[in-house]
Amino acid sequence: MEDKGKIIDIAKKNSNEKSIHGFSLTKQATSDLRNRILDLSLSPGEHLDEKMLLKRFPFGRTPIREALNRLIAEGLVKTKNTRGAYVTSMNISDTLQLLDAYVISEKVISTFADLSQESFLKDLKIFQNEYEKVCLKPDLLLITEINSKFHNRIAESTNNQFLISHSAHLHNLSRRLSYFVYKFESHSQEKLIKHLKKINKDHQAIINQVELRNQKKLVKLCTEHAEMFRKRLQKVINRKGINKLDITEKK
Repeated sequence: MEDKGKIIDIAKKNSNEKSIHGFSLTKQATSDLRNRILDLSLSPGEHLDEKMLLKRFPFGRTPIREALNRLIAEGLVKTKNTRGAYVTSMNISDTLQLLDAYVISEKVISTFADLSQESFLKDLKIFQNEYEKVCLKPDLLLITEINSKFHNRIAESTNNQFLISHSAHLHNLSRRLSYFVYKFESHSQEKLIKHLKKINKDHQAIINQVELRNQKKLVKLCTEHAEMFRKRLQKVINRKGINKLDITEKK
């Protein structure tokens, strides 16, 4: 009887996990909540009250709760004792530490990248082609997603599970900052287009060095590319004249 009960429970859980499209409801809920955090619809520090989430998103309690657990693991959501879940805040100190870690990570990853790995070059070209296409719209959130895929593919070429995991974590956190910078730059279409062209140029240069298998030049390019992101954010902070990172501006 006990085993039968467990089977029923599992069946119920699996039933709750399926959507009309055949995808996991938890996966859909995680993606939707993540995107709303990354595009600042859910503001840094905002309380993620369960009733609010149930009303705002088309999911039940189980997918919502499991999505929150996954986002906690990703670092986008924090819990505060018994007060529930909150969108992870981002102050100046946190941001500068994140960017320092990001620059160092890109340098280390490009140093250990295996440039001879099968399909590595092909995959980078595919991601870059997708990136160029979304830059034409431009879809800011999708731009940050594909950019992360491009750089995480470089990390995957190291065949080092710790570097791969570290890269994925940093890029996931930095996507929110990246969206914030893009959103600020999009106030001037000319400035946004200029930066997108520079990023595309850098990506192509990185691809060229992978193709030439020039590790030294690749490390230099990846490090400078990461430094550019830090400088862009610093310009936004200086322009806004803020003492704390206010990324709560709504679209």
